[in-house]
Amino acid sequence: MPRKNASEIIFENIAIIGVGLIGGSLGMAAKKHQLAHKVIGIGRTEQKLMRAKILGAIDDYSFDMETGVSDADLVIICTPVRMVVPTLARIIGRLKEGSIVTDVGSTKAEIVSEASKIMPERRFFVGGHPMAGSEQSGVEAAFPEMFLGATYVLTADEHTNLEALGKMTEFVEAIGARSEIMSSEEHDAAVAVISHLPHAIAAALLHTAEESHKQSGKVFRLAAGSFRDLTRVSDSPPELWRDICLTNVDPLISVIDQFQDQLAQFKQRLAQRNEEAVAKFFEQAKCIRDSYLRIAK
Repeated sequence: MPRKNASEIIFENIAIIGVGLIGGSLGMAAKKHQLAHKVIGIGRTEQKLMRAKILGAIDDYSFDMETGVSDADLVIICTPVRMVVPTLARIIGRLKEGSIVTDVGSTKAEIVSEASKIMPERRFFVGGHPMAGSEQSGVEAAFPEMFLGATYVLTADEHTNLEALGKMTEFVEAIGARSEIMSSEEHDAAVAVISHLPHAIAAALLHTAEESHKQSGKVFRLAAGSFRDLTRVSDSPPELWRDICLTNVDPLISVIDQFQDQLAQFKQRLAQRNEEAVAKFFEQAKCIRDSYLRIAK
């Protein structure tokens, strides 16, 4: 939870590249808890940046990325995953000594590996992924409490500076999140199961439903709560999920194989009309949910 002494700053200046839903919420949270003297937003559209300033996500803004980060103690890159490394490469020459760069990308291994190759001495990169958000987008949907109680992953490996990791941990916990430190490979394997596979399943389910609907014209007329809940994530931008999946190919393929194995086993039980085995399939799933997810709440 946020610190009792909210007036104690962690970073003098924070620069946020991409002040949308996540970037805007991070800026609002940093300002609400007085974690920085100044929060600068960096983007290309004055209307959006002015809107972010009016909403209290940033104190000021810049259109020039290099200038915008030059005085920052913390730079947060909130771009699509495939733009994180090119953005980092563009700004590294203007980072001041001792500064920390982090990101909010949904995949980590590729980003962290490339960042470790190009970061200059006395400038530090710590990969990050706040496990929070919504299907909405833009700074208009941002709010400072987004990270309260949420898990916020920070990556660590042999290249990670422990002092920088410590400051990022302090920042994450100061905005109300629970820090979870793991390797980028551990992160990508986990999110392949709990995030990326569900999006693929939702898309596959919608394709399957459409094929059935073409034959009868009645499938979507019957779609109700459970179907809508299962496919809700498909409202997210397709380009976003294209890039996420293509930067986590091997872990995602692995969990798709595991999922197909589970369906194949269930299919076999159905074909055998094995009532006990079918019931056990659902019973075990309920036990798993009760054991892990309900406790997590």
